[in-house]
Amino acid sequence: ELARQAKERQELALKELTRQELEKQELALKEQQRQELELNQPASPQPTPESTATATPAPVTPAASPSNFFFAGDTNRDGNINQLDEAGKEQWSLSSGALILFSDRHNDDRRSKIPTWQQTKVSVPRRAAMLSQVNLILSENFKNSQLFITADSIASPHISVFQKTGDGWKPVDISGAKPLVFSTNIVLGVEAKQFADRNWNGTVNLKATAENNGQQIAATTIQMGVSPWIMPANTAPVTEVQVSDRGSANSEFISQLKQAVEPTGAQVKIIQGDNAWMQDIQKNGYVQVPQKLEVGQVDVAIKSNRDQEENLPAKSTKERDLRVFKIGNSRSKDPVNQWSDGYGNLQVTPPIPGHPMGRVYYGNSGNVGFNPEVLDFIQAQRIQGPAVDIDTSWLLTRQVDEIINFIPTQIPGKYIMAIASPEAGVKLLEELAGKGYGDVTINRGLSTETTVSAALKNPALLQHNLNLQKQKLNPILEKLKREFSLADDQIVQVPAMFGYSGYAWWPNMVNSVPINGKLLVSNPRGALIDGLDYTQERLRQLLLPAGVSVSFLDDRYYQELKGNVQSATNTVRKPEPRPFWQSLPNN
Repeated sequence: ELARQAKERQELALKELTRQELEKQELALKEQQRQELELNQPASPQPTPESTATATPAPVTPAASPSNFFFAGDTNRDGNINQLDEAGKEQWSLSSGALILFSDRHNDDRRSKIPTWQQTKVSVPRRAAMLSQVNLILSENFKNSQLFITADSIASPHISVFQKTGDGWKPVDISGAKPLVFSTNIVLGVEAKQFADRNWNGTVNLKATAENNGQQIAATTIQMGVSPWIMPANTAPVTEVQVSDRGSANSEFISQLKQAVEPTGAQVKIIQGDNAWMQDIQKNGYVQVPQKLEVGQVDVAIKSNRDQEENLPAKSTKERDLRVFKIGNSRSKDPVNQWSDGYGNLQVTPPIPGHPMGRVYYGNSGNVGFNPEVLDFIQAQRIQGPAVDIDTSWLLTRQVDEIINFIPTQIPGKYIMAIASPEAGVKLLEELAGKGYGDVTINRGLSTETTVSAALKNPALLQHNLNLQKQKLNPILEKLKREFSLADDQIVQVPAMFGYSGYAWWPNMVNSVPINGKLLVSNPRGALIDGLDYTQERLRQLLLPAGVSVSFLDDRYYQELKGNVQSATNTVRKPEPRPFWQSLPNN
């Protein structure tokens, strides 16, 4: 059906091109006949300024027909530029129109205080191979003409245009002051200095103009747009897992991480740095562009702006391909809300009804929510928004990945949502006591170590968790069902308990990382019954219907710092193989 529709659109486009061509040829012929008549007439007096004050623009000359003044990018996104790209070239949308790639010009100078788009001196493209090509093809009729490329004033500061010459790529003046290097076959390259955001919608109108003796003889316009930034869901395949080297403190964790990850085909990259929370440093995403044989995928990461110099982003193994950018400036927040802007607090669902590329969600702590500039940026991409806010005001870190996680199942495209359940945590302890295991130790080896009976004799702790379930988790669950169209059989309530300040009382099994068919989970250090961890086995039972394989990691170091496996790691995930412009409804 898609192929048939595409063929119909192509046929309509060709018919429209043919009609336009015939119409313009007819106009050109009439103009040529008019000029021949004028040549045979006696010379007329020179017009006075008064007589030309209200004159209409000169008619289009023969040189301006599409056959000899072609100006277009890859409008239909098939990886080629030809006559088929004439149709619709003046109106860009997410579904059609030439795409521009974002290029981070000061990626090598990350301490620069000047935003990329404000750096006016542009000499060469950062990555020539990733320029978005635009062709200007002319007939010999224009050999005595000057050619100009101009951009609309709103977009001009945000893009750079280059012309391919025998001496390499040369910057193009897009103000209209300087002409191009003349050729009948001009190749231009366009790059974007930033993505669409709250100040710019990401589109640019490029105009090609031919002038002869100061008079415009031909002109045409195309509209291009920046390829939007996309965040992969936790259900996407993983190529790399990043973790910070904390010396002997997390050496056992890293060893277990490698043991679990490497058999899945992903790599473990150990980062030398001062920040233990890799999830907060940057949010890894990607952009897509059409190519001749396949969709081009480029890794692009948003880096944290909380620490300007200490938290330099961790590059992926594809260092030459990785682009990194920052949104807004660091915000001063009180110690209670200091983690609100960490990127563990920005997550996305797998594809859901109405959102084929997933929908972003984040933790909202009330007076200090997630960075509004980043949320505006997500909205400006027009793909994974509007973002859904989740009440995390009761959590110590204020981060949504402490309570919600989407996990892929063995069935491709199917997933479950794990959500922390304090009520299930209390019931698990009551169940242990009911089976006669009251004296068994829980939270083994942690600062919260105790026995099942001792925990059950702490009514304040139990009531606190039951209140959290009733007042916080249940409303959150209902909201998630509504916003994400989730059915009950897609939801797994994971036993958890929280301390009074909102930290995980035992290692949080929801703050986990799906890696290519395996789920990396914090070792909850639950009651050992017949050599098996009772809490671990409960999670295995809950995930069994989905066919999820679990690996438990010793994250005691992170637990004492009030974080767990996902917070301690970051992932580079594969983009969706299907391009976004084929996945989205027409818009």
